[in-house]
Amino acid sequence: MTPQEEVALDEFLTENLRKGYIRPSKSPMASPFFFVDKKDGTLRPCQDYRALNEGTIKNAYPLPLIGDLMDKLRNAKYFTKLDLRSGYNNIRIKDGDQHKAAFKTTRGLFEPTVMFFGLCNSPATFQMFMNDIFRVIITEEAILIYMDDILIFSDNLEDLRRKTNRVLNVLQENNLFLKPEKCIFEVQEVEFLGMIIRPNNIHMDPVKLAGIQQWPEPHTVKQLRSFLGFCNFYRRFIPNYSSIAYPLNELTRTNEPWKWNELRTNAFTTLKNLFSSQPALLIPDKNKPFILETDASKVASGAVLYQANSNGDLQPCGFISEAFGPAQQRYEVYDRELLGIIRGLTAWRHYLLGAPHTTIIWCDHKNLSYFRAARRLTPRQSRWNLFLSQFDISITHKPGKDIPGADSLSRRSDYGTEPDEERTLLPDALFIGRIDVDLHNRIKDAQTTDQLANTILRAKTLNIPSPFKFSLDDWTIDSNLLLFRKHIYIPDNKDLKQQILHLFHDLPSFGHPGIFKTTSLICQHYWWPGLTIFVKNFINGCAACQQMKINTHPTTPPLTPIPADPSALPFQSVSIDFITDLPLSNSFDSLMVIVDHDSSKGIVLCPCNKTIDALGTALLYHQNVYRRFGLPKRIISDRGPQFASHVFQTLCSRLGIKSKLSTAYHPQTDGQTE
Repeated sequence: MTPQEEVALDEFLTENLRKGYIRPSKSPMASPFFFVDKKDGTLRPCQDYRALNEGTIKNAYPLPLIGDLMDKLRNAKYFTKLDLRSGYNNIRIKDGDQHKAAFKTTRGLFEPTVMFFGLCNSPATFQMFMNDIFRVIITEEAILIYMDDILIFSDNLEDLRRKTNRVLNVLQENNLFLKPEKCIFEVQEVEFLGMIIRPNNIHMDPVKLAGIQQWPEPHTVKQLRSFLGFCNFYRRFIPNYSSIAYPLNELTRTNEPWKWNELRTNAFTTLKNLFSSQPALLIPDKNKPFILETDASKVASGAVLYQANSNGDLQPCGFISEAFGPAQQRYEVYDRELLGIIRGLTAWRHYLLGAPHTTIIWCDHKNLSYFRAARRLTPRQSRWNLFLSQFDISITHKPGKDIPGADSLSRRSDYGTEPDEERTLLPDALFIGRIDVDLHNRIKDAQTTDQLANTILRAKTLNIPSPFKFSLDDWTIDSNLLLFRKHIYIPDNKDLKQQILHLFHDLPSFGHPGIFKTTSLICQHYWWPGLTIFVKNFINGCAACQQMKINTHPTTPPLTPIPADPSALPFQSVSIDFITDLPLSNSFDSLMVIVDHDSSKGIVLCPCNKTIDALGTALLYHQNVYRRFGLPKRIISDRGPQFASHVFQTLCSRLGIKSKLSTAYHPQTDGQTE
């Protein structure tokens, strides 16, 4: 150790032994001890707890998200910031566990009695402790706590002082002390978690941005990751951050060779310039309307959430940007733009879901304005449509030049060329803006004379129990139309149903879909009892479907009869089958039918029972045919258990009889007896 480090070590050990934070140890394990330089030139003592942390069960208690903390500052005008003294050292290590955190120095082996920096569970444990002692005040949303930083806020000084007194009382009760030099009281501008907070505005800390313009170009992956680590902390202030940083993030991949080119230089310079501009974010007000601006390029999507400030001007509440994965980059333009909307709604779901005002969405892809009216959706679009249905939104088309926040940076020329013209992925024929007026009126007229509709309306009017299996709550009335579970009820009118089938099956835009697809399309808008059966019968009778679609049931080849031997004697070749379940007669309920196949075509009928087995069949043949005509050379039969059994087949083999079993489920093979 250097002389300076030896002095620092003596000071560290003396002070912490005096405070009782450490004590001499006889632990069988120990972690290394070393110093790192502080910005002011002094030395910071550190323990290397990496080996201990690898074997430690992690505490999953979550640290608060900085974005969520910032959201709580709406309407705050005055602030007080407190900083705890000896943050982690306020938590004692459980008795019996101190030896696990022992560290070795040139002065001997020591073990801490309180939490030290470097233990993997220190942040979660300390945050849990702070949340516990301040749980009542936190519930009232009077303060923000992140580790040892406390921010008290209010819209007036009197309330701020009252909250500050409550916080100080809690600290006193728990023997927690503050650093006076780092505490700030009753100000309207405060630095907290790297942000400058003013009434209704959040800025990046200019101290942290002072050297951004002088940041040199990185020459190694480590240097690049250092720059991107800084950028990621403030990414919420930068529109389309992921799209801009995409060329830089590519270089940080494991197997990506280092290649610094003009594309990456432009991205690096753009990020530095954007950070230097220090954009301000408006703290959202959930009771005011929101505007969501979205856009997508070939490599990323971006979104900006806007709200009107006190002057009535739109001001951003936040920016999000996320790069597309390899599969998402292959999406068509329509799907990439739609994914950008999904990401924006997901990021600010806690604001937009259940908002009292309709959220206006601005995008530069015109067809998205009609997305919810699309007649045909892919499975992916159907899932997205289900997600969008949770929100009260209105999608409005705006040219890219009118939404620069989300569009301009995502369409820079150095991120790949894109076609200037809009691609219409879903043509106009695939959209329906409203129900056809004539069809609307026909349905309404038919419902007035429909027995089921009148019964439902009467039950709902008189508030009497439903006469059917389904609940009356499933039925509603909208625009004088009766709806079943939000689907228009179609009365028992064949012409009306066929008109709807023509709309969803016969039009060129649909191309005669099958039964399942047609049913799914209709069920998005309409319902009637027996809908699936009606659709099936309609499609089975559709001439175009029968003529043009692939025949999955091809015609079987013509039947070829088994050739007869003209020189055969009677009953040398026979076919046998059973007629079962006849009316009971003399205790018999079945007949064994024996037909002379080659010669006379004569028939022998032998009474028997349905339960007859292979031996019984052979015995019956022996009694009624063998005595008169002898053994046959060939027996033709179906695959009944009497003939397919091992006993019958062995008997035929021993007697030199050829057993010819018919093809399964093809009785034509044994046509004479059938």
